[in-house]
Amino acid sequence: MTQAVLMGRTPANFEYVYGAERLEWLKENTILYPEIITMENLAEKLPELSETEVIFSSWGMLPLTEEQIAAMPKLKALFYAAGSVQAFAAPFLNRNITVVSAVEANAVPVAEFCLGQILLALKGYFANTRKAKQGPWNLWPAAMAGKGIYGETVALLDIGAVSRHLLRLLKNFNIRVIAVCDYLQSRPEEVKELGIDRLVSIEEAFREAYAISSHFPDKPHNRGILRKEHFAVMRPGATFINTGRGAQVDEKGLVEVFRSRPDLTALLDVTCPEPPEAGSPLYSLDNIYLSTHIAGSINDEVRRMADYVLDEFRRWRKGEALHYAVDAKLLKERA
Repeated sequence: MTQAVLMGRTPANFEYVYGAERLEWLKENTILYPEIITMENLAEKLPELSETEVIFSSWGMLPLTEEQIAAMPKLKALFYAAGSVQAFAAPFLNRNITVVSAVEANAVPVAEFCLGQILLALKGYFANTRKAKQGPWNLWPAAMAGKGIYGETVALLDIGAVSRHLLRLLKNFNIRVIAVCDYLQSRPEEVKELGIDRLVSIEEAFREAYAISSHFPDKPHNRGILRKEHFAVMRPGATFINTGRGAQVDEKGLVEVFRSRPDLTALLDVTCPEPPEAGSPLYSLDNIYLSTHIAGSINDEVRRMADYVLDEFRRWRKGEALHYAVDAKLLKERA
């Protein structure tokens, strides 16, 4: 049987993500090293891992050096039951070790979360509830309403695993989708196949769309990419949604605009830092809604990530083609 090891900074994540039933399956179907390898015991245990063929991990995978990986000369694959592998994948790929990510599994709940927010935003739900609390009000026409779903424009900022799944969901509605994505500029056929009306600049996305959903990956060149001047040109009543990363937003600029534009709405599942500092205007502005980074896989949903990588492991063991292997090109293009 395959020699395997569990590796990650936080041992509790394995029980949370894989659960007892899946961990038991691993014990029955691999020769599983009896301890979870963490940063604290890595140096001590590494000499005992020379026969290891497969690593299973989740959030908190150790950022191994190529020298540490070389100490496991029989290592052939890493199965990561979570999303982005940017922080640790390159040294493995450099040694031709297969890296499998459950990013597609983690994309599902984020896309579902965004779909719900987009549909409510197009209806003007969030601004409507703010107006409704001011009362008294009549059902029509005094209550503030949005533009509605039929024929409206939604902008997706960057196209990765989440936004691709979201595009599949949005095809069920009569919605025009525009997108910001550098690597798709040279792929017009793929743009059409995805259901994107056209590619635009960030400025055009904020100026044209009634709901703007940010999916920029956590890469250095994206830091502060969404600035005050972008929020300032949003359409009356428009909504900005961020489930990407808080660091991509100039939060000071966002606050300035949203303080002066009570018609706008921001739905922020991510901030920088997380949580916002005490006294931050993000807490007090009525038209900014915070959630605690819940868009991704939580509770029952995390099992999907484990199932994806275990299914991949079964395919790998049989020598079948893998569905979710990461290569250097994919690592460069997406999160």
